[in-house]
Amino acid sequence: MDNVNRYFSPDYVSARRRFREAVASCGGRLDFLELTSKGPLGEDLAIDIGWFGASNPRRVLVHSSGLHGVEAFAGSAIQLQWLAEGIRLLPEGTAIVLAHVLNPYGMAWLRRFNENNVDLNSNFLEPHEKFAGAPEGYQMLDCFLNPATPPSSDLFYLRGGLLARYGMAALLQAIAGGQYVNPKGLFFGGACLEQGPAKLQAYLADHLAGVERIMAIDIHTGLGRFGDDQLLVDTASKRLAVNQKMRLMFGERVQLMDANGIAYEARGAQHGMYYGSFPRAQNLFCNAGVWHLPCNEGLSSAPGREIVGTTMAPGALTTQRSCGFVRSSLRPTKLGGKPFC
Repeated sequence: MDNVNRYFSPDYVSARRRFREAVASCGGRLDFLELTSKGPLGEDLAIDIGWFGASNPRRVLVHSSGLHGVEAFAGSAIQLQWLAEGIRLLPEGTAIVLAHVLNPYGMAWLRRFNENNVDLNSNFLEPHEKFAGAPEGYQMLDCFLNPATPPSSDLFYLRGGLLARYGMAALLQAIAGGQYVNPKGLFFGGACLEQGPAKLQAYLADHLAGVERIMAIDIHTGLGRFGDDQLLVDTASKRLAVNQKMRLMFGERVQLMDANGIAYEARGAQHGMYYGSFPRAQNLFCNAGVWHLPCNEGLSSAPGREIVGTTMAPGALTTQRSCGFVRSSLRPTKLGGKPFC
């Protein structure tokens, strides 16, 4: 466990410095996408990118972390462990792109969302989709999810009643599926593409224009059994063939992103790899607690920081255990006699 702990950083600034140093020491190219938001001490925030291999690759693996701010503690640790173990010599025409902390504001301020209260995992809508609507049931739960004042001690009984009445799967879908009607509410997907996602998409489009085959893994924590890693994939029918190939490569850890499994259907989501932590109900209500405490009591709120520290920040058992899965998770079996890279 001590060996795993050393990859965890205490804060965003430390994680960023360590990542940049590790990329440089491994001979990678460093890029960064600077954002306008600032950290708690006025520090600059940016998405850092480590590039290894071909400048104009035909095949590429994009590995990203920290889309849900506080989950970056685990994602950053995984990337630091990978870099510490070394990036092997890649075949001709192949590249690995490590995108470090896609939501630096969330990591710096210990928030799931960004500076505009946007859940970035609901912000990547298709070009034809509108930033409008909400899952069925979200408005009905508005007074519970988005209280005007900090909740009283009867919150425990209220959430127990909600679980008993609607069931965990239905609640999770209604709450976490992504809503576009309440900018101040929980799981708001935004009114437009946010600055960070826009800059990331522009960077990838510019640098990966000639790619023939791409695999993207976005690291999250929270869903699934404690300590297990799962690859969540889109349920769209057009993705069926790709999902079957993913199952051949990565085995039973590949799961559909729907309420019948460990997750839920979400609009505008970056489907990726999730490491299980605490039960779904605990994670769900933890998110609600972390959201409204800073909004009502300030970002230095001791209760809010305690909730985050218990589940997602460095030192939490779940993130320590998750880091140890990096090797098993990123080593695909052969597909059609040929490995990915």
